[in-house]
Amino acid sequence: MNTFQNGTFSVLHNSGTIDFTNYVYSAVYCNATTSIVVNNTPVNCQQGQTIPIIVKEAGTPLSPDYLLLGNPKPVLHETGKISGDTYQYVDIKTGNIIRT
Repeated sequence: MNTFQNGTFSVLHNSGTIDFTNYVYSAVYCNATTSIVVNNTPVNCQQGQTIPIIVKEAGTPLSPDYLLLGNPKPVLHETGKISGDTYQYVDIKTGNIIRT
C-alpha cells in the first residue's frame, strides 16, 4: 500500500516551499476558513481540515491559506532496451533492477 493510501506523509509544504518536481502531494491542510482552488475545482476549506486529494500543479494556484502534505516522488527506472543487446527491467516484487 502506498503512503498516500494510508495517510502517511513525510513533508508539509507551504506556498513558498511547494515543489511539484520532487514531491507528490496527496492532501491539502486548510490554514483558514476560506475558498481555495485545487485542480481547477473550488473547494471550501474549514480551518484545520485535511482534504485527501492528489494535487496537480496545473490548476492549483499557490496560496497561504493551505499547506500541502506529501512524499518524495519515487525513483523511476528506465526499462526496456538500453543499448545493443542490453535490456533493463525492474523486479516488481523487490524494486531491484535486472539487466539481461
